[in-house]
Amino acid sequence: MGCVCGGGGGGWGQGFDRQLLVSVPSPLLLCQHLLRQLALSLVSMASIVPDAEVFMQFTEKSKQQYSRIWAHFRNFVAEVDFETGPPGEEAFTRYFNFLRLEKKYASSTLWTYYSCLNSMMKRKYNFKLQELPRLTMLVKGFDTDIKNKAPIFEETQLKAFMLGTMESSYWLVRQAISIVSFFGGLRIQECQDLVLERIIRNNDGYKITHSRKKQRSDQRESVFIVPAAGGFADRLAVYLDKVNSEVNAYTGRVWWTGTRGTHLKGVPIGKNMVGKVPHDVATRLGLPNAEDYTFHSYRRTSATSAANGGMTAEQMQGFFGWKNSSMCQEYISTSRPATMHAANLLGAFDLADVEVEEEDELPVDMVKDEEDDLSGIVLEEDPEMYEAAGIPYQPPSTSAKIQQAVQSAITSLPSLQAANVTVKVLVMQDNHGSVNF
Repeated sequence: MGCVCGGGGGGWGQGFDRQLLVSVPSPLLLCQHLLRQLALSLVSMASIVPDAEVFMQFTEKSKQQYSRIWAHFRNFVAEVDFETGPPGEEAFTRYFNFLRLEKKYASSTLWTYYSCLNSMMKRKYNFKLQELPRLTMLVKGFDTDIKNKAPIFEETQLKAFMLGTMESSYWLVRQAISIVSFFGGLRIQECQDLVLERIIRNNDGYKITHSRKKQRSDQRESVFIVPAAGGFADRLAVYLDKVNSEVNAYTGRVWWTGTRGTHLKGVPIGKNMVGKVPHDVATRLGLPNAEDYTFHSYRRTSATSAANGGMTAEQMQGFFGWKNSSMCQEYISTSRPATMHAANLLGAFDLADVEVEEEDELPVDMVKDEEDDLSGIVLEEDPEMYEAAGIPYQPPSTSAKIQQAVQSAITSLPSLQAANVTVKVLVMQDNHGSVNF
């Protein structure tokens, strides 16, 4: 006899949505097989680790990220009982299709989710997502992103905004964020994590110390200057003085909520509000597609300005905290010095080395012959062409038409040497049918 064992629910059998085809000769063997499957399920249930114990294995900083992604996944596949067995391949496939097709997540984000869920599966069930080949192939198939890079501010427009007098504390905060983010090439989290005690005024301007957020293995401190030259430090000082005097803050958070008036509120600005600052600035500047400007626009504008100023790849790599110098080439290869250098190389040739062929002057008799030939050309019998040429149009006479027709007929005949050719002309005049030869 034959038997197909399939599962429902959220255990191993149903979770992986696999049907097990078993060929057994008797009901006794079938019962023995089912008992073995039940024993395996009990063993797997005994090895399931509660979520709370799994999260204890992560660092405090990573725990929030893992718990958020795991909770989101559990809510999406709420029909699965996670404490009786792991979710199956079909559940993961639906989830990642949802993230990609509905939420429009980039492939890099999908791999982050994959990594987090894989870590949870290994700790909770002692199982790796790599053992689900269709899921891995699905996520790899999404590696076709065409990344829409954040637009770059026009440097002159952005600097004009950073040096302008702001009419309210609302715009004063946004001006200060723009100044610091541009001169520091900051990511949004790096800007958000700045603290007042690490912003020091000196003769050069403001010296600001911070840590790059993507340098996980080597958390080195980075330093940049908001220069006094040009007036940028003075504009930043207007905001920082308000923080000292109106919020009474000298340490800790840098960014506080502005109002449509002149005073600051004693309420810190959240990350989401800071992230909208470039959009607000682009809207104020009247830039097209202002909604496309993100916080990364500050960083890209800063890198573009650095490349235009002649900063080397090594200097850019160290300043912006990139892992390798290849990131610099995007900006250096399209910088103003690079494009001008290419133009100069392409346009650099000596006119003395260029030979110009001069046409020989035609003899006078040849020019005269050409003039004689041109004088014999007759315009087509088109009144409009005569009018355009400024020549009074006179329709040709009948005899002229006959002569032209005979000449055309003769010239169209094959060349006949020593041949006696007789041409007969038949002319029908007016409407009376008289014929002349």
